[in-house]
Amino acid sequence: MENLVQKEIITWNKSFETGNPVVDGQHKNLFKMINDLHSGIEEGSASYFLTEIIEKLSNYITIHFNTEEDLMLNNFYPGYKDHKKAHTELKEQADKLIKLFLLKKVDLTATISQFLSDWLQNHIKDTDIKFIEWLRVNENNIITD
Repeated sequence: MENLVQKEIITWNKSFETGNPVVDGQHKNLFKMINDLHSGIEEGSASYFLTEIIEKLSNYITIHFNTEEDLMLNNFYPGYKDHKKAHTELKEQADKLIKLFLLKKVDLTATISQFLSDWLQNHIKDTDIKFIEWLRVNENNIITD
């Protein structure tokens, strides 16, 4: 694998912390993967390398969404349907972009990493924080993984 010079498009800070160590750890990993993709695009990395990053990111997004959705279902979160809908919409958009890239119908540009960065930041600070706060209140401050 090529060695990327990190050019962060998204930077983790305390404002993204939900207080759930599993969710926060996964969010940090997503930040790193989006930064790796952005750096690869900016540096003009080989297509096979970008494909590898995209596939890892796509798989990890699925794992992360499943983690959050399992937490919601197991704790009877009333906002589950809307939260899952937001996950489904992002996954569909990301999958379309990946397919087009693999078919060589679209070039990866920094716009894609910017879209992912913006979506993740907004999703964490709005949708995820609401869920974790609800969970904290309804589980007497005990959050399980």
